[in-house]
Amino acid sequence: MDLTQLKTFVTVAEEASLTRASEVLFLSQPAVSAQIKALEAELGVTLFQRTARGMTLTMAGNVLKQDAMRALDAAKHVFSRALSFRDGLSGECNIGTISEPVMLRLSELLSSLMDLHPGLSLRLSQSISGTVIDQLLEGKLHGGYVIGHIDDARIASIPVRPITLRIVAPFNWLDKISGAKWEDIARLPWISMPKKCSFHQITANMFARHGLSPSSVVAVDQETTLRKLVASGIGLALMREDVALDAEAKQELVIWPQGTETSQLHFIYLRSEAQSPIVQALSQSVQTVWQLAEQHADSTLSLKAS
Repeated sequence: MDLTQLKTFVTVAEEASLTRASEVLFLSQPAVSAQIKALEAELGVTLFQRTARGMTLTMAGNVLKQDAMRALDAAKHVFSRALSFRDGLSGECNIGTISEPVMLRLSELLSSLMDLHPGLSLRLSQSISGTVIDQLLEGKLHGGYVIGHIDDARIASIPVRPITLRIVAPFNWLDKISGAKWEDIARLPWISMPKKCSFHQITANMFARHGLSPSSVVAVDQETTLRKLVASGIGLALMREDVALDAEAKQELVIWPQGTETSQLHFIYLRSEAQSPIVQALSQSVQTVWQLAEQHADSTLSLKAS
């Protein structure tokens, strides 16, 4: 049994006809028929029922077709990786980023890519999660980081780490939020994020569970600006827990104890580009940097970003 036979088997199964399969494969019909018979003989099972209307998979053939497709995909994957090692990757690699570089382990990711693929030209695009998703779908990025849940079937994701978010208020608002209820928190001034930011959707969902919506007075798209505005007394905000704890320790703000949300940091790429050598290099380096077991990315996003 070889890959040629498996390819012929899958093609006949999809075309349901020896004649059409021979045209797709650029082989004679007898050659295609001979490969199918040889494969059936080696496997010891009948793969097709031959009828006047064409070739119909048997129950065993239907199951083995899926295995054959996986084997062909794996072979393509091996070839693609071998090609990248043989010739070396070159060209431009575009990566979408959000938040701060340390949180994303960007320096480690870039170092890994530069060490393994010195021929790549790395370009970073800083934005928010929704924009990263848009740019990925437009073909402007090979991959990128986003925060939130994924529900677009075109996008594959590698879950990287959980993200905890806290509601924070100016330090001198301690009396205002001590013992406050959700209704009180919603009435206070809020610093929001743009609609394409995952924090915007997470905040909206959080208040919606209580039948409320926050009173937004200003929207910002940078975490550093968000922190400064909260510290200056403009209003409350949803903030990453690590940033909130650091700011609270410096008496810039206070954390409301009831407001805790958990989300997820993902590295995403297009499923249609999963076999691209650059995308494979990116995903492999992401998994190495985050010490993840190699995985098939398989989540789906519904956010509008961070």
